[in-house]
Amino acid sequence: MSAAIELDNVVATYRNGLFGGGSKIQALNGISLELRSGEVFAFLGPNGAGKTTTINILMGFLFPDSGTVRVMGYPPGDVRAKRQIGFLPENFAFYGYLTGEQLLRFHIRLAGPQKLPGDAVIPEMLAKVKLDGYPGLKIGKFSRGMVQRIGLAQALMHDPQLIILDEPTSGLDPVGRKEVRELILSLKAQGKTVFLSSHILSEVEQVCDRIAIVEKGSLKQMGAVKDLLNQASLIEIVVDQLPPELETDLIAQSATVTRLENCVKLTIPSEQKREVLERLWTAGCDLISLNARKSSLEDLFLQLVGEGHPE
Repeated sequence: MSAAIELDNVVATYRNGLFGGGSKIQALNGISLELRSGEVFAFLGPNGAGKTTTINILMGFLFPDSGTVRVMGYPPGDVRAKRQIGFLPENFAFYGYLTGEQLLRFHIRLAGPQKLPGDAVIPEMLAKVKLDGYPGLKIGKFSRGMVQRIGLAQALMHDPQLIILDEPTSGLDPVGRKEVRELILSLKAQGKTVFLSSHILSEVEQVCDRIAIVEKGSLKQMGAVKDLLNQASLIEIVVDQLPPELETDLIAQSATVTRLENCVKLTIPSEQKREVLERLWTAGCDLISLNARKSSLEDLFLQLVGEGHPE
């Protein structure tokens, strides 16, 4: 199966401050990954990890300092690649004086004659994103969720093979988020490739085949979701008490500590079970219960990047 996206040892830097005259900051530090055709792939990380920089490079908006990038077999920005890409950025704005139908007609024309689907597809696309009940309503009068939906529609209008989505459920209510999940799965069923970035990890876990987690421009972990979650299994330990100095040490080793009314609950990576139990016994703690817990993507994310990052 051919690769839809290939990044090989990609490095990107920029300078902060006015006119780029400030200190040099490394946005990407040797990122390498391959996105297979027909899969749903999530690119995850805390704010400032390099996700937006990577997406801008894939779209041809920025150029890396070094490394190789290929999108649909072509260099980023090549019109042959762009014709096959549907893109929804995190922060976007449309002409408020257009209706949803007019905006989609405009984007059909932008797609060029090679991908021109014809205006007949517009009602179908509006229905797909649940906007068919608002004929004549200007985008300037849309709610935040409606704007997000029309954004998804414009990204899919020209039947792209690769869809790049940055926070696709931003501004949507729970029903809208469920519909977007179903839409992503339907795109996969059609053989499309989806590359998405999202902070809503529970949704990523439901729709993605593989994930990559980045922090400070470096790749921390990559693999199939089910395999990574199996590796990141957790143990819940409940004890009668926990000395403060031991609590500090365990938290530094990735434990989560919750003090309850008559006991203390610890959540630890399964590979630390023997060591932690021995330390608790030595400290005079009585064990109340011990249970294995299925790890979530959020658990894995926090183990890898910590809890001190703003989302």
